[in-house]
Amino acid sequence: MTAMGSDRARETVRRLQRDITSGRWPLNSRIPTEAELATELGVGRSTVREAVRSLAHLGMLEPAPGRGTFVRSLNPVRGVLADFAAEHSWSDILAVRQALEVQAAFLAAQHGSEERVQRLRAAHEADAGGHDPATERGQSPGQFHALLVELADNRLLTELHTALSTTLRVGSTRGRIVSGQEADARRRDHAVLLEAIAAGNPAAAAAAASTHAGHDLVVQKAED
Repeated sequence: MTAMGSDRARETVRRLQRDITSGRWPLNSRIPTEAELATELGVGRSTVREAVRSLAHLGMLEPAPGRGTFVRSLNPVRGVLADFAAEHSWSDILAVRQALEVQAAFLAAQHGSEERVQRLRAAHEADAGGHDPATERGQSPGQFHALLVELADNRLLTELHTALSTTLRVGSTRGRIVSGQEADARRRDHAVLLEAIAAGNPAAAAAAASTHAGHDLVVQKAED
């Protein structure tokens, strides 16, 4: 863990980390604001800010300007995986992401629970209705894909996918990774994938995931 100066600062990091690992703040959810945490913990906002920075360094939190700070990992391991992934090309990262989502879709169609399928359907329907389900529930963009992977019920697959997603968000911020689809096309792809999972058809779900992940995100070619 990143060293911090005072005992109070170190205790703030420990308390925030406990809130993350205990599940108080679910994966991809937004944590309370800096002011709210300062009041709750009885510390200054600068102490909270430094604690968040420390946990962001470990890959557990991610500040998103204008949207808040999101939980990206329940442990520091994903931060290490994200750093490792960042050493590879964007094309390779997208290819591995596609492979993970194809396998996730296959597994989700095999044994996804009805409750989780309904959560996936709710995210899709909110998106189709022109709403941003991530923002409305304090969650991050890309929630449909995160829920898809959760449906696979494979912890290692989830860890790897989340690490790659963290790296891809960096690429998006830098303009290296961009959307390859219009919103309507993305929603149509999601609808096909959702119905294959709901129908319990692993082969169809895997095929739909492969088609979608193959073009929903693309590498922006550098200008000459």
